[in-house]
Formats: sequence, C-alpha cells, structure tokens
Amino acid sequence: MIDVTVQTMRGLRVSDYSGTSATQVAELPVPMPGPNEVLIRVGASALNFLDLLMIEGKYQVKPPLPFVPGRDLAGEIVAVGAEVSSLRIGQRVAAQPAFGAFAEYAVAGDHLCQPLPDAVDDVAGAASGIVLATIVGAIKLRGQLQPGQWILITGAAGGVGTAAVQYARQLGGNVVTVVSSEEKAHLVKTLGANVVLRSDLLGTDKTNIRDALKKEGIEGIDVVVDMVGGANVDGLLRSLNAGGRFVIVGFASGQIPHFPANYLLLKDLVVYGSSLDRLFRERDPALRQGILEAFDLLATGRMTAEVDSVLPFSRFADGVERLRDRRSAGKIVFRGF
Repeated sequence: MIDVTVQTMRGLRVSDYSGTSATQVAELPVPMPGPNEVLIRVGASALNFLDLLMIEGKYQVKPPLPFVPGRDLAGEIVAVGAEVSSLRIGQRVAAQPAFGAFAEYAVAGDHLCQPLPDAVDDVAGAASGIVLATIVGAIKLRGQLQPGQWILITGAAGGVGTAAVQYARQLGGNVVTVVSSEEKAHLVKTLGANVVLRSDLLGTDKTNIRDALKKEGIEGIDVVVDMVGGANVDGLLRSLNAGGRFVIVGFASGQIPHFPANYLLLKDLVVYGSSLDRLFRERDPALRQGILEAFDLLATGRMTAEVDSVLPFSRFADGVERLRDRRSAGKIVFRGF
C-alpha cells in the first residue's frame, strides 16, 4: 500500500491551452484511485502526438484546467480500488489513462492496465503500451492481415510505426513502409520492412504510390495502415487491391483527408477507423489477448521497443519539439524530474 505520509508529488501541470509554454513542473496532490481504479508509481512515461493536441486544447477530451497530461506509462501498482480484482499491489503494469501520466503517481482504470512481463523494463513498457494496443487494433482486428498479404504502413519510423513493421512481420505479412528520410529508411529496413518508399521523393500525383510499387514488382496492397493523413491518401487508396482495407490510425501531418466514396465503391474498399477508446471501455477480449501476445513478443526478443530518447521532464519542451518536427525515430520517453 502507498505510504500514507506521501501526500504530494511532482507532476507536469498544464495551466491553460496555449501550448508547451503553459506547462511546468509543480508540486501536486497525489491522486487517489476510485473503486475500479489503481494508483501507479510511475517509472516512465511516453509522449504521444495526441498529448500535444490535448495540451493545446485541440483534442476531443478537454480535462478541467489545470491538469496533468500524458496517457502512456509504466510502473508499479501501489494502491487498488475496492472493486478491482484483476490487479494487485506490487504488480508492474503498462497503463493508458486519459491523462495524468506525466507525474510521479497516476491513477488508471483497471481496464486500461496490462501486466508487464519481468523482461520488459519501465522504459520499454511505457514506450510500448499504447503502441502495442494500437497496432493490435489496427493490423490484427481492423486490417485482418493474413500471412503472405502485403501491408503498407505510413509514418513507419515513428513509435507506432516501428512496432507496426515488426508486428506485421510476426503475423507473416509482407511490409511496405513510407518514411521521410534516408535515416528513417535505414531504420525500418533493419526492422524487417520488405520495401521502403520515401515520401519526400514520391511526388503528389494520385498514382505515385501505385507506380512506385510496380517498380518494385508489387501489383497491389491488401492493407494500408495510415498514421499520417494528408496529401498522400489518394495515392494510398489507389495502391489497394480490390477488396482492400484502409485503416486510419491518426493524422500526424495535421491534415485530415476526405475519402472519395465513388472510388471506394468502384474497388470495393473498406475504410476503418481504429480507435482504442471503445475497445478498452468494452474490455474487448480479442484486443486484450492480442496485447498480451504482443508483450510476449517483446519480452522474448521477437520484437523490440524502439526508443528515440529518454529525457527528464525538465526537457519536456525538447521532446515535444522533436516529436512535432517528426525528427524522432521511435518513442520519446520521460523519466525523472
């Protein structure tokens, strides 16, 4: 049980929605868990693009000000709510609360926690929590990738993308990645990508991706997993085989695309939104089993957690800038104040 003398903690406080400049490390009260929640001593926290949106007031969830951002952490459970039966004090978990992860202690619903194998440390756990849940939801549940099929992953050098490449290979898929630099191309090749396309060299013609694939001897893609959005969506759609699946994960480019319904009908394409909130809330058994299997891949070395950098919270602005400028290769993780 948490030491009752511990009443305050350090945390990153957001005072208004003006952006990173409105965040500062502050002394805050330790939150207490509700009936279906646990309190976690945070070992490490990871930065996600949606954290930036929340800090700027651009995300659909707007916590009352002031608040502690962050929704990806790993650590040890130190207290449990009265109705929690699946988790215990002393257990290490990765957790994805709606916010609150950028502090020394955080509260999370029991349905938002996954036990961590001993072989996965806090940095890897924080870097992998939302990542593994996202790729299981997008590639296995929505994309329904089968062995031997071709999958194309955009933003493949980011935290989610690097895991997606490895996971798709573990499922027996053939992987095409789209990245924006030679450094990132080298990274995804080392992770198992069969073909690497450079977005900075593709141009913006509607057939750009399809033409590039044909030069590689690939006639079409079965599954697209798109983290980026923006101008290349038309090209991605035209790369799909008839009956293909297009899975929307995010819009790292900041541009939300529109999909031509006539083209979807013409090629019998399916567009999926892959959001974790509903699957977590409904305690979807396929998602939970998939996440456990993915953590086992990580624990046994068949996948790796790609970490771009580990920073103290005193360098929070540096981490935000690196993520915003899309210079990170892997996850940015915060540890210590």
